[in-house]
Amino acid sequence: MRTFTTEKGTELPLLNLRGKEYLEVKYRLVWFREDHPDWSIETQILSVTDVSAYAKATVRNEEGRVIATSHKFESIQGFPDFIEKAETGSIGRALALVGYGTQFCADELDEGKNETELETAEESALAPHGAPGEFLINFGRKYNGKKLKEIPKADLESYLGWLESSAAKQGAPVSKQARNLKAAFEEYYQVTEEAMPF
Repeated sequence: MRTFTTEKGTELPLLNLRGKEYLEVKYRLVWFREDHPDWSIETQILSVTDVSAYAKATVRNEEGRVIATSHKFESIQGFPDFIEKAETGSIGRALALVGYGTQFCADELDEGKNETELETAEESALAPHGAPGEFLINFGRKYNGKKLKEIPKADLESYLGWLESSAAKQGAPVSKQARNLKAAFEEYYQVTEEAMPF
């Protein structure tokens, strides 16, 4: 197993997920605490239902100034412990924004899933559509019937953000169609986990 060594000499194990190195959130926290023992990470569950949770994490420096804020939505369909996973995911994203583990963030990874499960999930999401640019959107009114490659990247990013916030306001999980669109978008544009909503 490969490791990452912090400036203080602590060796942190790296996972190999889908051929990419990934540093779990718990190890990013070790690294972060070594460098900034006086900084804080605050978490808040913004919404929670019987089947989903939406969490926010904020990193503050010793003066209380906000350094980074991030969010994560998780549903019971993805993880039985969806509240914990939403909170952990929001922390991981906030830490990556500060620079802890940014170089070890594989695309669209959720801690707790193994490599095989992730590959299977992506394959099943994209299989009916072939290449990610050929992904045919078959829901909603705005882009229904269009292929991913026909829509400007910025418009798709905005639409994915809107889908996430709409689901969070309703206290519902993001739809399977939206998750499939996001997976195709990320593969097409090679977007990392921290750069995109849900």
